[in-house]
Amino acid sequence: MADAGPAGHGLQERGDLAGRRVVLLGLGRFGGGLGAARWLLGQGAELTVTDKAAPETLAGPAAELAAAGARLVLGGHDDVDFAAADLLVVNPAVPLDAPPVRAALDAGVPVTSEICLLVSRWPGPVLGVTGSNGKSTVTGLCHALLATAGRAASLGGNIGGSLLDRVERAEPGEVAVLELSSFMLDLLAREGLGPEVAVITNITPNHLDRHGSMEAYAAAKRSILQRARTAVLFAEDELVREAADAFSGRALWFGGEGDVRIGEDGGLLDRRGEALLASAAIPLPGRANRLNLAAALLAVSAVLGDEVAATRALPGALASYELPPHRCQPVGTWGGVEWIDDSASTTPESTRASLAAVGAPAILIAGGRDKGLDAAPLLDEAQRVARAVVALGEQGPALARELSSRGVVTEVVPDVETAVARAAALSRPGDTVLLSPGYSSHDSHANFVERSEAYVRAVLAHAARLPLSRQREEC
Repeated sequence: MADAGPAGHGLQERGDLAGRRVVLLGLGRFGGGLGAARWLLGQGAELTVTDKAAPETLAGPAAELAAAGARLVLGGHDDVDFAAADLLVVNPAVPLDAPPVRAALDAGVPVTSEICLLVSRWPGPVLGVTGSNGKSTVTGLCHALLATAGRAASLGGNIGGSLLDRVERAEPGEVAVLELSSFMLDLLAREGLGPEVAVITNITPNHLDRHGSMEAYAAAKRSILQRARTAVLFAEDELVREAADAFSGRALWFGGEGDVRIGEDGGLLDRRGEALLASAAIPLPGRANRLNLAAALLAVSAVLGDEVAATRALPGALASYELPPHRCQPVGTWGGVEWIDDSASTTPESTRASLAAVGAPAILIAGGRDKGLDAAPLLDEAQRVARAVVALGEQGPALARELSSRGVVTEVVPDVETAVARAAALSRPGDTVLLSPGYSSHDSHANFVERSEAYVRAVLAHAARLPLSRQREEC
């Protein structure tokens, strides 16, 4: 039987926000805050939007919301009475112990989030994906598989922006396919909400600066299972296996000796070891992406209640699917050197996976702001496959010292533009230059997207300076 039905209950029923004093804390830059604000205004709420970012930083969305009737308080929260609100909607980036949230909670104001408003109201099944690495890829693959199988589905959460505007227009049985960060899951857990089909791709250290400990971070990831009927879990991850101990629903396993596993040649096999899809038919680099595909296949099989239909959708879904932006995304090949943008890699473990997918010989550009994570996965893989490493940002000198002690050719540079210039000088035909920082961008850029844009501009400028005979683009 397919997993179906709306998840959760939420703090509010539909249509009850008209005339209510709602504060949206944190507009953000990736669409969730703006989507929530639009929806709240559409519900008739008396909306105040506040963000500590400077007004010029949020000029575009702020102007739109002001024109639609919202009150804007930017550059700080001093002019907002959080205790007087009827409802506080917080951006996932805002911790629940932040002073404005504490002020609201102490006054008895209900606190929720865009993702909670969505999950509590979505009329069809909810498929949620979390994990330290690979969750964007798995979420996108689930959406592509469902579409190819003929099932209506919408993409949202941490990828694709807010789906609140689709709640009233969703087709019967339409699936909400959500990428869920640990921050989002903290808020969902607080309200007892979650998806019916839940995927945990892996649990490796990340966001310890926010969660305080690995135990708290892992608990946030595990909370995706609290309302799930089916869990899709990574058999090769000890922390994910531990998450299954307290789960009473149906568990499906990918990797290892699980329900869908990876063959020696990289193809997908079923639990009996029989071929589901040949390696040559999978246009995704590296074993990590084969595992992502295995997870997506199991999740979609659970939603459809039909493993055969999900498997049949694989070729068509892969034909239309593209890896998420800034995740092992080719920029181009010039003079026999391939340039790849993996700016979304903000953990050493994700850089390890990207280096493994690219393979030797690689020139790695890595570094940024440390989040308190163990660098060993990045260091070990760089030692194995990197011919040279260009280290940048706050963590650049420390990376260079450690890698140099391991015999890796390493240079320290001040910024992305210089990193591209040095990588170009170090490269030779057959190399792959990989921007996969392994650290946060916040020492130099507002986010990983801006870091990616700087990298791509620098790469294209370098390519334009090459002699015409070396400018042939091959990607």
